[in-house]
Order: sequence, then C-alpha cells, then structure tokens
Amino acid sequence: MTQTLPQVAHEHHERLLHHVNRMPEVADALLTAKADEAVKALDEMSAFLTGTLIPHVDAAEHTLYPELERMFQNRHSMAPMRREHGEVRRLVAALATQTAEIDAGRLTLGKTLAIRRVVFQLYALLKVHLAEEEAYLRIVEHGVTTDVADMLAAAMEHPGTHTA
Repeated sequence: MTQTLPQVAHEHHERLLHHVNRMPEVADALLTAKADEAVKALDEMSAFLTGTLIPHVDAAEHTLYPELERMFQNRHSMAPMRREHGEVRRLVAALATQTAEIDAGRLTLGKTLAIRRVVFQLYALLKVHLAEEEAYLRIVEHGVTTDVADMLAAAMEHPGTHTA
C-alpha cells in the first residue's frame, strides 16, 4: 500500500538529509584519508546523487511543483526552486566530471581542492533547498484533497526512495 504524503515526504527527506549531511565529511576525507578510501567515499556520494537525489529532483518538478503552482494560482512561485534544481544538476555534473578525471585513484592537490569546492557548494545549496522543500510539503499536506495527496505520495516514491 502506498504511504501517505506526510510519511513519504518525511521519510524521504530524512534519507536525503542523512546523505547530504555526510557530504562535508567526504570533502574533508579528501584531505585526510588515503586516496582509495576518499575515492570510495566519492563514488558512494556520487551514487546517491545520481541514483536518489536527481530522481527526487525530477519527481518534485513533475508532481509536487505543479500542484504548488496550482495552489498559488500559477504565479511562477516555484521558479526559484526550479532554478535551484538546475544548479543542483549542474553541480552534480561538475562533480561527475571532476571525479572522472581522477587518475587511477590518485588525487592531486589541485583535483582535491576542485572536488571539495563542488561538494561544499552542492552541500550548502541542498541544505537550504531541502529545508524550503520541507516547508512547501507542509503547505501541500494541508491544502489538497486526500486523492491528490495520495497521487503525490505515489509519484514521489521514485527510484532510490526506499534505499539507505
């Protein structure tokens, strides 16, 4: 059975925040851990970004945001959030480019600093963005019919929703 919108939203945001909150640790490990451990942590973070975060962004844009725009009378109220999604996608792509250039697990200081810069930019953006999205979800929870809430909950259960 599909969970309710508040359940899906809360559990999914908690799962996202768990990974997002680890991002500074991964960035710091680039300076302190062995190269192979740092690369492994980067790979795990990248898997989260592409396998869970980006599908979350897509699901929010295709389900949640249109409903919010309808509720706010289509005043382009979600345009800032959509722009942030564009920036998230850009930073995830930049991180993928940076990590693909790691030569056989060897991290140079320049590459380490470049990757850290992207990771911290992405971390800061996601912390603010997810908090804003949580506030919007509370508005939706109280402003839609049960049928619409159920439809949104089902749509927000995208790939990666139920993974750790």
